[in-house]
Amino acid sequence: MKRKINLLTLFFLSIINSLFAQFTENTQVSVLTCSDGSELFEAFGHTAIRVCDTTQSIDIAINYGIFDFNTDYFYLKFARGKLPYMMDISPFWRFMAEYQHYGRAVHEQILDFSPQEKQTFFDLITENYKIENRYYQYDFFQDNCATRVRDIIANSLKDRSFPQTCSAKTDYTFRELFLPYTQNFLWWRLGIDIALGSVADRKASVWDCMYLPYDLMNQLDTTTLTSTSTSLVASKRTLLEQSKIQSYPTKITPNQVFWALFLVIALLTFAEWKKKKYFKWIDIILFLCVGIVSFLVIFLWFISDHSATKGNWNLLWANPLFLYALFRLQKTQQIVLQIIAACLLFFLAGFYFLPQHFNTAFIPITLTLIVRILMLIYRKKIIKLQ
Repeated sequence: MKRKINLLTLFFLSIINSLFAQFTENTQVSVLTCSDGSELFEAFGHTAIRVCDTTQSIDIAINYGIFDFNTDYFYLKFARGKLPYMMDISPFWRFMAEYQHYGRAVHEQILDFSPQEKQTFFDLITENYKIENRYYQYDFFQDNCATRVRDIIANSLKDRSFPQTCSAKTDYTFRELFLPYTQNFLWWRLGIDIALGSVADRKASVWDCMYLPYDLMNQLDTTTLTSTSTSLVASKRTLLEQSKIQSYPTKITPNQVFWALFLVIALLTFAEWKKKKYFKWIDIILFLCVGIVSFLVIFLWFISDHSATKGNWNLLWANPLFLYALFRLQKTQQIVLQIIAACLLFFLAGFYFLPQHFNTAFIPITLTLIVRILMLIYRKKIIKLQ
């Protein structure tokens, strides 16, 4: 396998060196923007680069979004922000065949590069494709397939610069920019909203918003380069139309599930109060689940290298003190339960005012936890009075 990779590397390096050493007026550099797919990692679309020269019979796609599912400890590395992504070069026909197979659209923007800018671009691509530079540490907001293309375009320009502002989206946070892409993945969105911290709710500049493929495409369409006042995109066309409507099975939403859960647990808690019994199993299951979530939030905040998972206010409801309460259910000190209750109430009161966006499904979850904590506080008071 390693020998095969090395042979492919040598093959494409020879193509690059051959093409880039003698590019012609017919050599075109273009940005490829692909529509969304049916998987979560395809929901945001994709960005790649095409280099085409018909006079030399060369047509290749340069892709910065490659990762290996067979990587050892794949999910752990992904969670820690250690999963290596890589740059890959493939024949353009193969790139198109994949998107045609899945019925996804592909749009092409041919860049208006001068000969000097093409040379700089080719030099940067050659340097990127060296084995020691090919792999990089993926970051959803700062370093991905779209930002890599954005950066290499900006670094290729000579005597003119990529403006930091233009008529693209403004006054949006990083989270607000990607949320529309997750409307068909509501359970995944819930998980994302648990994992991402307040860092994701910073305002994104026009430069920042190009971390999303379609936002990059729209930005390129409206970009007029400084100094020369020329458009960066010489022409644009659609290479593939969307031929398949991505289907998503109808699912019960998180809000429906957690409001139903709140109602059931509230009724069970009322039954406890009436019958003067304690359904211990409810708190064991509930506190264990919240404890796992709190561990995940702490792990992503303090151990993971993902920048977007820092400063996570979800710890107010996914409180690690639930783990303590789990192992000392009927012996938990009153002060601990009161601290948990105070955090939950503070979270609800600041739901729309804290410096972080929260999923609305967190409201019934928090109310459910409040019901159980207040029940424990009530039980302790009754036991103390007896």
